[in-house]
Amino acid sequence: MTMKKFVIIPVSILLIFLYSCATILYGRKQRVTINSEPQGAQVYINGENTYETTPCKIKIERKQPRNSNLKREVTYELRKENYNSVEIRDEAHKNYLVTYMSWILYVVPGVVDLATGANNLYQKEQFAKLYPVGQVVVKTDTIVQKEIVYVDRGTGKPEYIFEKKSDVDRDIPVTSSLKTRRFALIIGNEDYSSHQVGLTSEVDVQFARNDASAFKEYAMNVMGIPERNITFLLDATSGQMKQAITKMNAIIKSTYGEAEVFVYYAGHGLPDEVSKEPYLIPVDVSGKNVTDGIKLAELYQKLNEHPVKRVTVFIDACFSGGAREQGLLAARAVKVRPKENPLNGNMIVFTASSGDQSSLPYHDQNHGFFTYFLLKIIKEKGPDVTYNDIATYLKKNVELEAILVNEKEQTPQVNVSPSLNDDWLTWSLK
Repeated sequence: MTMKKFVIIPVSILLIFLYSCATILYGRKQRVTINSEPQGAQVYINGENTYETTPCKIKIERKQPRNSNLKREVTYELRKENYNSVEIRDEAHKNYLVTYMSWILYVVPGVVDLATGANNLYQKEQFAKLYPVGQVVVKTDTIVQKEIVYVDRGTGKPEYIFEKKSDVDRDIPVTSSLKTRRFALIIGNEDYSSHQVGLTSEVDVQFARNDASAFKEYAMNVMGIPERNITFLLDATSGQMKQAITKMNAIIKSTYGEAEVFVYYAGHGLPDEVSKEPYLIPVDVSGKNVTDGIKLAELYQKLNEHPVKRVTVFIDACFSGGAREQGLLAARAVKVRPKENPLNGNMIVFTASSGDQSSLPYHDQNHGFFTYFLLKIIKEKGPDVTYNDIATYLKKNVELEAILVNEKEQTPQVNVSPSLNDDWLTWSLK
C-alpha cells in the first residue's frame, strides 16, 4: 500500500466521523432569540445575569443541567423594574436522526456528542408578557387565567377585576399557531359616569369591560393573534380611540394587503338626531355632543383606506339611543333609527341589534347578550367556526333569549361588503 493510500484512508474515515457528529454540525452552543412585552427586560439564564436586555440574541450551552425528569433543561428569567418577573423553562429535545447515525454507524461521534451535549435542541425563540407589579395573573398549565386585575400604573391601585364567572370565560380552546399578520382593536367602554359631570352609574354599560376582556382571551387563544398585535382599551376616551384607529390604519398600510383585522367594541352608541349617522361614544363624550364621538362610517373608511386581506367588526352596542340599562339620553321620548352605512372592500360587520332596538345585558353570565353568544359558538367550534355558523347561531339564540330573559326584542345583524357575495359564509377563524 502506498504512502498516498495510508493518508487518504484515515482522512476519509475522520471526515465521515465528523460529518455524522452533531458537535460539528450544530456546535456546543445554540443561538436563542429572547423578547418580551414591554421590552427592556434583563435576561437571566439559570439564575446568572447575562447583562443582556430584550430583545436580544444569546448563545446557550447545549449541555444544560438535568431536571427532575433527567432531561436537559434551561431556565430563562426576565426581570424589569416595576414588573413581575417571568420564568420560562425549556426542556431540550433530541435530534434522533443524527444521534442514530452517530452511535449506530460510527460510535465514536456518538461518544463525542454525548460529552458535548450537541444533540440537545432548544426552542429558537422565547417570548414573555410582563405584568406590572400589583397586577394579579393566575395561570394554569395552558393559557387559562382565573382572574385578571387591571391596575393604574401611576398609583398601583386596582381599577378593574375581570373575574371569569361565565362558562365562556373558562376552558377556552387554544390554537396551535400564532398568526403574525392578524391584528385586533378591542375596546370595552363601561364607566361613563366617572368621566362626565352629572351622570349616575345607571348610564354605565354594564359588563362592557368583561366583554372586551373575554374577547381578548379568544383573540389570543382561538384566533391566534399575538398579544403584541392587540390594541386593548378599557373605558377609552375620545383621544385614545382616535389614536388607536389611526394606529390600526398605519398597520394595515404597512402590511401591504396581508393583514387580517378584527375590531371589537362594547359600549354606548348613539345616532346624530339630524343626519341619523351612528357614532361610537367614548367615555368622555356627552350624549348631547354625539358628533364628538367616533363616526362609524369614518371608522369603516379608515379600515378600508389601504389594501387589506380581511376586516371583521363585532359591535355590542346599539345606535338608537337605547342601551343595556339606561342610555346617555335617557330622557329622549322617541328612539332614532340610525342610518345604515354601506361597506366596501373585504369587510363584514356583526352588530348586536337592529333598527331602534337596544343591546341588552345577560346578568346571569356577566356579559352582553350578543357577546355571550358570540363567544359561546366560538368556544364550541373553535377556530373551525365559520362566519355562517356565527351569524346563524347569533340570530337563533340572541333573538329568543332576549325575549325570554329581558322581555325585549334584540335581533343581531350582519352587514357584508357587496363585493364578497356569499364568499364570507365559508370564512373561518383558522
